[in-house]
Amino acid sequence: MKQFNFCPHCGNEGLDWREGKQWFCNNCEFTYYHNSAAAVGAVLSCQDEILLTVRKHNPCQGKLDLPGGFVDYHESLEVALSREIREELNLLVSTQSWRYLFSYGNRYPYADIQYYTTDSFFHLQLEDKPEIVVGDDVAEIRWMKTNQIALEDIGLDSVRNAVEHFIKTDS
Repeated sequence: MKQFNFCPHCGNEGLDWREGKQWFCNNCEFTYYHNSAAAVGAVLSCQDEILLTVRKHNPCQGKLDLPGGFVDYHESLEVALSREIREELNLLVSTQSWRYLFSYGNRYPYADIQYYTTDSFFHLQLEDKPEIVVGDDVAEIRWMKTNQIALEDIGLDSVRNAVEHFIKTDS
């Protein structure tokens, strides 16, 4: 990864990329760790269907996804997921409603930089399908029967793994 050329601390040119996770300045010894970012995803189920979204933007534009997104600073996973569900689907979900399922590591290529994420997935069983108004990151939604989901249509590795895991264990 050679996208950064100058030290943000001293301005020296020639940062070293070490161990696949850190930038190091040989001039001032500043170290920047390119750590994994936290992200969340929701499996919203109603009877034998789950809600999938279609990605409006890259990466994986046009591919299936679960609603969710990145965790902001000072947010818990549940707060972030409730915020993302409100932003993407215009649904209000209490942070206490989520049931943690599992997590997967993921690669998230954006603007020529490979980001690594730790994606935590949560479940919410719904009695009825809610009225949904998609937000800015979602092209459309699809309620799909779990036995009809083509995993190869899901864009991100962690989401594909999560949907497959959910189908095998919870449906």
